[in-house]
Amino acid sequence: MNLDQQVREKYYDRIDIAQLAASILVFFLSFIWIGLTSLAAFGQVTTDYGTTVAFEPGTLIGLALTGLVFLVIAFVSIVTTIQKITGQAKILKPAEEKAIIWSIAGFLLVLGLAALAGLASPQIKTIAFAILAVPGIAIPVFWLLRFGSRDQKELNPKRNSGILTFSIGVSTPFILLVEALVIIILMIVLMSGLIGKPEFMELINAILNDPELLQNDPARLFSELETMINLSSLMGWLLLILAGIMPLIEELFKTLGVWLLKVRNPDPAESFRVGLLCGGGFALFEGLLSVSSLQSSSIEFSEWAGLILGRFGGSLLHILTGGIIGLAIGKFWQDHKFGPLLLAYLAAWLLHGIWNALAIFGGVNPLINETQMQAIWPYMGLVVLFVGMLLAFLRLIKKARITMDMPVYPTQMGG
Repeated sequence: MNLDQQVREKYYDRIDIAQLAASILVFFLSFIWIGLTSLAAFGQVTTDYGTTVAFEPGTLIGLALTGLVFLVIAFVSIVTTIQKITGQAKILKPAEEKAIIWSIAGFLLVLGLAALAGLASPQIKTIAFAILAVPGIAIPVFWLLRFGSRDQKELNPKRNSGILTFSIGVSTPFILLVEALVIIILMIVLMSGLIGKPEFMELINAILNDPELLQNDPARLFSELETMINLSSLMGWLLLILAGIMPLIEELFKTLGVWLLKVRNPDPAESFRVGLLCGGGFALFEGLLSVSSLQSSSIEFSEWAGLILGRFGGSLLHILTGGIIGLAIGKFWQDHKFGPLLLAYLAAWLLHGIWNALAIFGGVNPLINETQMQAIWPYMGLVVLFVGMLLAFLRLIKKARITMDMPVYPTQMGG
């Protein structure tokens, strides 16, 4: 080797290689997602009973734009990871006040445009609502993430996009798979007691003959189920699944990205920020898909705005619980005390469960109660809980601020 030949410094580790591989995978899966959604716009589904079900234009537009959001995030992760590997990593100076102000202004603009679209024809309204739902979900998520990290001296686009990509493409699909398996097992247990009842089989056949019955006439389905299962048992099953098991699974696995960064030896403040990103990725995935699936030509602006504002609360929930657990993981690595970590997981699970329980009662009460006060109390509870979560979020940010002196580069948390 010549004496003047320089030995190149190694700028990357196995975490960077894993991020690049995962980002490339998510990028191509998102591209395939967009292509399949576009093809679905030209077709329809024929059931075994001869009926055809056409895809709602709003749903297809929403799903395609959701895939585009995921694709862009993965692309940013790919580019910034390559820059890190080649020794050209970039650090951005945060424009805190401007970013927060522009985010609020953008969200209000989205609501204003949606209100105007509500006055247009059904076709234009459907398309406009589907398009505006994407920034309506995404802006609050990124605003909360930026607000939660507003004391960070420098922005790390590689880490941020990488954690979001991991959450969107790995941990969240894994969570959904585990939830699906658990729900299938519980449904088998529930169905085993109903399968012999003729009225239950008639209801199943009615749903198979007319799948839109699930969306168009939920009150009828609920009343028929109530004749087969007593109300307390039905509510018990709903609460067990949606307010117990599902929040537990999500909080256990949502912050996998924090645990994987143990090799970088992050301090509690850094673990807190990574936890926020893990929660933000989950909120983005869940919010975009849930709103896209509910887009229809009959939706009005008040319903659309309710969905968007409701998802704002859901996004705050996921980001807050991600931050709670992320901060606790960072402290656990420092002091090796398991008790506070366990309490953090328990607090996140209980908070998530209470939110879901109130949402369940809000959806079910109009079907079983005639008085307006009985139907509205769960939503009042959600508003109170939302305010409480905002205050807890501010408190958590203040608590994490004490260890925010660690620079981004060239430490182990440089990517």
